[in-house]
Order: sequence, then C-alpha cells, then structure tokens
Amino acid sequence: MVRTRRIAAVAAFLGAMTVVPSSPAAEYVPGQVIVKFQEDVSTTREAAVLARVGAIDTLGRVKGIGSKVVQVTGNAKEAAAALEESSAVEYAEVDKILTAASVPNDPLFGDQYALPLTHAPEGWDLAGLGAFPATGGTKVAVIDTGIDRSHPEFSGRVSNCVQSTSFLTLSSGIKAGCDDIDGHGTKVAGILGAKANNGAGITGVAFNSPLAICRALEDGLGRGSTSNVANCISYVRSKGAKVISMSFGGGSSNTLYDAVKSAWNNGYGAVLLAAAGNDGGNGEIYPAGYSQVIAVASTDAADGWGGSNHYVDVELAAPGVDILSTTLGGGYATGTGTSAATPYAAGVAALMRQKYPGATAVQIRDGLAYATDDLGEPGRDPYYGFGRVNLCKAMGGAC
Repeated sequence: MVRTRRIAAVAAFLGAMTVVPSSPAAEYVPGQVIVKFQEDVSTTREAAVLARVGAIDTLGRVKGIGSKVVQVTGNAKEAAAALEESSAVEYAEVDKILTAASVPNDPLFGDQYALPLTHAPEGWDLAGLGAFPATGGTKVAVIDTGIDRSHPEFSGRVSNCVQSTSFLTLSSGIKAGCDDIDGHGTKVAGILGAKANNGAGITGVAFNSPLAICRALEDGLGRGSTSNVANCISYVRSKGAKVISMSFGGGSSNTLYDAVKSAWNNGYGAVLLAAAGNDGGNGEIYPAGYSQVIAVASTDAADGWGGSNHYVDVELAAPGVDILSTTLGGGYATGTGTSAATPYAAGVAALMRQKYPGATAVQIRDGLAYATDDLGEPGRDPYYGFGRVNLCKAMGGAC
C-alpha cells in the first residue's frame, strides 16, 4: 500500500526542525572582521570607511575573492554591522570559528563508510552528541534473533531482553532471555546502537539509545512465526520503544497487521521500519508492505542500488552493502542486505525522536522523508524511495 503524504504535516514538522544549534561554530575570532569592498571603491575611501569603525590594521586578504581581514579595536560583531551599512561595502562579517565534526575514537570507525556518507558526524554535533554520551537516547526496539549481550559493544546497552517462543514450543508468549544463537540480531543491533568512543570496535548510529531486544526469530536459521513477531511488537511498544526495527519479512496476515496498526497508533505511537527485501524483484514483503511501516531499501558505498526489492511502497534507502557490524563472540564482520539498511535508518529515526521529543511518529516519518539525499529518478521512486538517509539533514542541518 502507498502511504498518502500529508503536506500540512510535512510543513508543520519542517517548521519544528528549524532549530539553531548552540555550537562552537557560532563563535568568532575576537577583534577580527572580514570585509569585501565594492569593486570601484578607491583605496582612500576604503581606509576612511575602516577608520570609522576603529579598524587599526589589515591582517591579510582572502585569496581569490578580494576580501580583507581587518583588526578592530571594539566589538567585532558591532564593527561588521557598521561596515555593512556603508555603500562602499559589498559585505562584512565576523570571522567565525569552524570546528571539525566530532569523530569517535573507535578504531574501526574508518571502515564504516556509511557514517561519513550519511553525514553522521555532523549530525551528531547538531544533535548535541559530539561528546558521545553513553545514555540519554530514545529507546529503540530490535525484533530479530536476539543479541549477544556479552559483546563489549553492548555492555549496559540492553534495557529489555525477552523472547517469544511460539514457533518451537506449544506455548505462546513472552519469556525472559534474548540470547542470539544465529548472529543476525547481533549484527543488526551493532549497526543501530554499538557503543561510541569507547576505544574499541565500531560506532552505532544511535549509540546512546537503550535497546529493547525481543527475539522473535528463534530456530537458529533466522525464522520465526507470525505470532512471535506480533507478540514482540506489542511487548516492546508496551515497554516504551519509540522506534521499532524489523530486519525480516514474509507474507501478510491479519495478526501481523493488527500488531503493526496498534504500535503505530494512527501516527501517535512508534515509528516502525522494516526491510524491503533482498530478492531484487518487485514483490512486496511484510511488515514492510504495510502503510504504517517504513520500507527500507539498501544502497552501496557509491550510492548505487544495493539489489533490494523495488516497489511503490519503498520509502527510504540506507547503506546496506558491506556494512561492518558486531558478530557473536565479540568480533566484527561485514554484511549486506536490507537487514543492514533497516537498523541504519532506524538509528536516524531514534536520533530524530531524541532531538524533537514533542514530535509525533507521523511527523518524524515525514521528517525522515525530507532528510534524504535524492537518488535515482527525481523524487520518490521504487528503488530508493524518497532517497538515502542523511543524518545531518535529519538534525536540521544543510549538509
């Protein structure tokens, strides 16, 4: 099903996104102004204009554009404003200080092409996460094969750890425990929420989000029943998960659809994301195919199509080819598919819910569609949806 976009909702959310961040980039060099005079202004008039604002020295020029860097005796901001009023001046401004985007000290960060490609470091800065805090994020649910809680990347990261066991037993319901015997869920969780700046391994997109883990795929082959998945969706939502990541798919059912609708709650519940599929064809899989769920396609390091299913309900794309993540036993390895792209997009959604806590699920979803780099055909298309996610744009930036 194709979700109808509501222009009013998009406009309202984009209005909420225009937040001016308080960061070192807003500061400037004291006593220093950049000024560019009109082309026909004589050096004598330039000197007179500068003298009126207390400019005592020309420190240098900006190569190739004709601007001067001048020293002023008073407040640089006031001097720049006064210079702007002169007809002899094309522009004048304070000499702002720019800082490098925050980069964690995780040694494998350089092997994670997806993070710089999607402007994650700039996005973290805009979100106020440049110091890489370990806590304080939005709770995200990973419904999958479980997680290896002994992995160093997940120490203190798992807030809920349960399983639904109806596939292999005659009973149905939620039980304690989320040990991963397959490894798929551990990979998914690492992409989404591995620790940052701990001097080891990789960095997750939403590294300070608590993880609600519910093991629904339980047979060691990455399979689970509809009732398992539905139980997990209901459970994690009851535990306060505001984003639900689902890197699996199959046939549609009334039970699964009811669970999805309940968690979405008409756009006032959780943001749900699911894998679009890896067959390369145009067949829909579920839960991604439901209108309440964001279907996520995959891209590669060159922003090319990652071989995922392509159909009209595809809404977002995210890096999903050769994505480095966590493995069972404390290791790391690359993986490919929409199973990798989905938690990446879910991490962006989690950071949006953290930055804009008053926004509804539908507003976050509309904001995600806006916060993309358009790929493929202009506008929405079946291969990339609205485009590949951009964390900097999601945090209100223009990267």
